[in-house]
Amino acid sequence: MFRYKKSIPLPYHRQGYIYFMSRKYAELTKRQRDRIDGLCAESGGEYAAALLEFVTTDNGEVAICMKHHVSDQTLRRCVRRYYLAFPERL
Repeated sequence: MFRYKKSIPLPYHRQGYIYFMSRKYAELTKRQRDRIDGLCAESGGEYAAALLEFVTTDNGEVAICMKHHVSDQTLRRCVRRYYLAFPERL
């Protein structure tokens, strides 16, 4: 479910666009998926796999953090960088 993140300095509609485009990952073209993969690599660094899973699935933060051995604060920082770096058009 989409929830506005006050910690990310982007307007509601922009955050919604990023959230829903990310959640449509499986339906996107190969080129679009590659761009999201690259953005996750850039924004998440060694935690890119955790970030990709978080932004593209319904899996919860706690489960992802445990699976990928990452703290919730680190994952949130990666998500913030991801949102701020997301292109205007995918």
